[in-house]
Amino acid sequence: MAEAGLGQPSGIPGHEFSGTISGLGQDVVGWRVGQPVAVNPLAGCGECEFCARDTLILCRNRPNLGLNAPGGFAEQVIAHQSQLFALPASMQLELGSRVEPLAVAVRAVAEAQPAPGDNALVLGVGPIGLCVILALRAAGAGTIVAVGRSSAGRRATARVLGADVVLDSRELEPSQYVREKNLAISHAYECSADPRGLDMCCEALKSCGTVIGLALGNQPSSLNTHRFVARGLRLLSACAYGNADFARALDLIASGKADVVPLISERVPLEQAPEMLVRLQQPGDLVSVLVQPWRTAVQSEV
Repeated sequence: MAEAGLGQPSGIPGHEFSGTISGLGQDVVGWRVGQPVAVNPLAGCGECEFCARDTLILCRNRPNLGLNAPGGFAEQVIAHQSQLFALPASMQLELGSRVEPLAVAVRAVAEAQPAPGDNALVLGVGPIGLCVILALRAAGAGTIVAVGRSSAGRRATARVLGADVVLDSRELEPSQYVREKNLAISHAYECSADPRGLDMCCEALKSCGTVIGLALGNQPSSLNTHRFVARGLRLLSACAYGNADFARALDLIASGKADVVPLISERVPLEQAPEMLVRLQQPGDLVSVLVQPWRTAVQSEV
């Protein structure tokens, strides 16, 4: 099963998926047909400098599923055995599809290296921002301030997932809120792709705080470099994830430390996936949509 998302125009998308093994190559060991797995779509070679950094998305020696190779919407997906992560018997197969986005958030928090109890700001409450809230809560964060303007539904989900404060940036700037509440923000996660996002994070941070950029925006971002340098701020990026992050995300879900169920807004059969791809361009209250290929449209209407 896979989440509906946009991939290459000429390819087969689907980079957030889980499934069962239908066949094994002759050199594969330790796996069995029918075994439920979550699939890391990033297939690092394990030998280049980027794999050594566990930044698999930058490896050019193997294809990445759903990005430059057929992904989860294909009838069959070929994955290297290093990309498979076994799901425990107690874990629902569909939740394996939520490991990938949570791994993005796990990597971001790991890059920030927050101390337990540190207060954090999450700018943007789309799927990745919501996963960052989950990862922060699991890491023992203090007060989490979530900021979004996409929809009331997504802001409500942010609170369900563990945000202590949820703001609409059209009504109140996060920097104004933290000043009024005398709240020291140590880390800010830019998940919005707003051109002002980095500046908004920097304005809200305490001196010597850290900004972690996750969003891939289509427009250049503004950054007040005078404030950034004068206040001793740090700027980091979190580029996807590695195998260690993927394994950590799976453990958080399997153990119940990260409840990803609220991230699934709807479940649809495969034939309704094209319609959902269109809807997700203007998602409204949708967070993510789970495609279940074994269902049919008739069943979904019962």
